[in-house]
Amino acid sequence: MKLRVRQRLEELIRETEQQAFELASALQAQIVAGEVEVETRGRRIIIRIAEKGSFDSGSAVLSPEYRDVMHEIRSVLALKPGSIIVQGHSDEVPINTRRFRSNWELSAARAVSVAHELMVGGVLPPSRFEVSGKADTQPLAPNNSPENRARNRRVEIVIQQGLADELSAEDKALLQTDEGQDIMRELDIAPKYLFELHPSEIF
Repeated sequence: MKLRVRQRLEELIRETEQQAFELASALQAQIVAGEVEVETRGRRIIIRIAEKGSFDSGSAVLSPEYRDVMHEIRSVLALKPGSIIVQGHSDEVPINTRRFRSNWELSAARAVSVAHELMVGGVLPPSRFEVSGKADTQPLAPNNSPENRARNRRVEIVIQQGLADELSAEDKALLQTDEGQDIMRELDIAPKYLFELHPSEIF
């Protein structure tokens, strides 16, 4: 049974990787230009949008040229299952302007701008979204050079695909054992994917 569950999880991860490949193909020009990265972690697809090309420095207004990119992403997301988490990230250089008191506000505002653009046209329902600003708390690289700080200034769109509808009750029970938890850690699958609750179901 353990082997069967592991094989099923690996199959689901391969499906996620294939979907990420399709998304990367649609965004090839932006990837080549260094404006977008696409990667997978377990059952998550991460679309990483660099500040370069998408936002002016210190601004949360999405560049008009980037709306076509958002259109491509929106079209692909509409065909992919899972919740959509939009997170803004900054470097560690403090900001204090008339609009933004801190990098918390700037990173959150940028995430909101991206989420709003993805919701244009009603193709993606707001109920699929979770939006947050992380400021400089989750850097991709040390903030010790202009290049690294630029890499840390980004918005990430995470497509979080669950397991709740993909596994039997027996399989879920196995994954809650120590053996099952070891499998999920090895495959980089968060335990919360087993039981996905809609906000209305939490009381």
